[in-house]
Amino acid sequence: ADLLELSSRIIDSGHADQPVNRVTNELSEVADGLAMVESFSHSVVVDTGEGLMAFDASGAHTGQAVVAAIKGWRDTPVRHLVYTHGHADHVGGSVFFADDAPVVIGHVNVGKRMDRYEFTNNWNLIINARQFGGVSVT
Repeated sequence: ADLLELSSRIIDSGHADQPVNRVTNELSEVADGLAMVESFSHSVVVDTGEGLMAFDASGAHTGQAVVAAIKGWRDTPVRHLVYTHGHADHVGGSVFFADDAPVVIGHVNVGKRMDRYEFTNNWNLIINARQFGGVSVT
């Protein structure tokens, strides 16, 4: 997918004639050393020359596919994993980055958010079932 062409076309026309938040788990290089994996929560990856830096890990259900897409692009370890924020769909796939043992960078309150997710898990399942459908709460 040519993400820059798609973005420009939608911005210039003001008309989205196809889904714009696609969950393909495919990587597109948007500039030399800069790529994005389209997933439930996208992951943007930069090749720093000394390793890769990934922004967000996607969710628990898509993280493995995101890492596979990144490894298909570059055979370089992910040295840094940056959490843009602490939502589970942005950090839940982190376990799949573990083989590279990246330094994790995030806001000081990301850990508190993870603790809150654990504490409110059953409530979140009910909310997500109503918001997204298809999530079993039993």
